[in-house]
Amino acid sequence: MRRKFLMGIVAILPIGLTIFVCWFLVTKIGSLLVRLFARIPYLRELPEIAVGAIGFVAVMVVIYLVGVLTTSILGRWIVRFVEIMFTRVPLVRAVYTSSRQLVETLFVDRSAFRRVVMVEFPKKGTYTLGFVTTDDAWTVKPSQAKALPVFVPTTPNPTSGYLLLVPERELIPTNLTVEWAMKIIVSGGIVSPEIREIDAHSHQDKESGSGNSQG
Repeated sequence: MRRKFLMGIVAILPIGLTIFVCWFLVTKIGSLLVRLFARIPYLRELPEIAVGAIGFVAVMVVIYLVGVLTTSILGRWIVRFVEIMFTRVPLVRAVYTSSRQLVETLFVDRSAFRRVVMVEFPKKGTYTLGFVTTDDAWTVKPSQAKALPVFVPTTPNPTSGYLLLVPERELIPTNLTVEWAMKIIVSGGIVSPEIREIDAHSHQDKESGSGNSQG
């Protein structure tokens, strides 16, 4: 029951936050527009619903323009300058860092992850979830083994982690989707699928077969 309750929170929280942020921005900008329109003869008679609609469009336009600005050299410089100023004030730094990590966690680019695997990390007998980022293999000399880049994120902030070059034969495939793996990582394992089993026999068979062929 507790796990299902937490899964409900995970599902509702992003939607609720999105609605709250949009409502907050629209109402704030809408109130500013009401005062502005009150000074313009032809606009002061507009109904509140029209003002709210204009406020919503204005919010979307402002967000888009900020996005355009931050992709330019000048915009990146401004963002970097603001970050430096914020990180120099103790209390502001704590709030800014926490909110930035939250946003990065919610909007981390998951399309770059090919599939979810398990690897023995940080030591033998200990398994962790990782994401294969590309199928372009690296060749490890002198064994000529093929290794794939695997990103192992940290909990609860998956935007940081470790990049491992793992031999293909040591990768343990899973049936987890990227979305589910992210939920498990961000929640620290509290949220997990109904079936929590990973078939490692194929991995062990590969290792034993590789050892026999070398012998």
